[in-house]
Amino acid sequence: MAAASSSHKLTSPSKSPEVISGMFNRIAQTYDLLNDCMTGGMHRVWKAQACQALHLEPGAMALDVCTGTGDMANLLSRHVGPKGQVIGIDFSDQMLAIAQKRFSHIDNIQWHQGDALALPFPDNHFDGCLISFGLRNVSSVHQALSEMVRVTKPGGWVVNLDTASDCRNPLFWLYFSWVMPMLGNFLAKDRYAYQYLFQSTKTFESPQGIQSIFQSLGLVNTGIRYFGLGSVALQCGQKPEGL
Repeated sequence: MAAASSSHKLTSPSKSPEVISGMFNRIAQTYDLLNDCMTGGMHRVWKAQACQALHLEPGAMALDVCTGTGDMANLLSRHVGPKGQVIGIDFSDQMLAIAQKRFSHIDNIQWHQGDALALPFPDNHFDGCLISFGLRNVSSVHQALSEMVRVTKPGGWVVNLDTASDCRNPLFWLYFSWVMPMLGNFLAKDRYAYQYLFQSTKTFESPQGIQSIFQSLGLVNTGIRYFGLGSVALQCGQKPEGL
């Protein structure tokens, strides 16, 4: 059966907080195992590249939005060093519980339960702000990015890493639409969550669309990088002085 054309848009899956948090709470225990299985461990390489794109100095303060089980916060903690600080925020209490347990030995990370659309932090608070594989799951991409820009200091960078809705590789779409749900059903006993991964990618903003939102929010030096044969994209932008 042929994979769906990347130009075809499915009906967008529900992005209500109750549905999304419930889904991530259900798969929290197997989330990291499935990430490794589905990407062959390559998600760790992509996440390392996203951290580099923040251009953090030792002693910096960084925010990881939709931190999940804490992979990115852990990587960022190494960039900012013992005198820096990382805050990981997520609205799934089960994902946060796993993050806290995994990285309880790391002193420069704090964990917060909260909403990406209303970040509980003051303006111009962080030296860099990042979201990875989470922007697809919010009900308003523009609002989430606006909040990330708001809490970032002038001169700081904002980074998004996520699946790419404009991927032209039919094998990617076949893998996403058939293999991933089967893996999810086998390992997590939750086929829906990994059908949602396919649906949320297909209905997600294109990387160029996200870059346009970055620019509309005043970010400069914006750019896009692709990974995984075009299946994953990173967008970055810098907050200028005076914004």
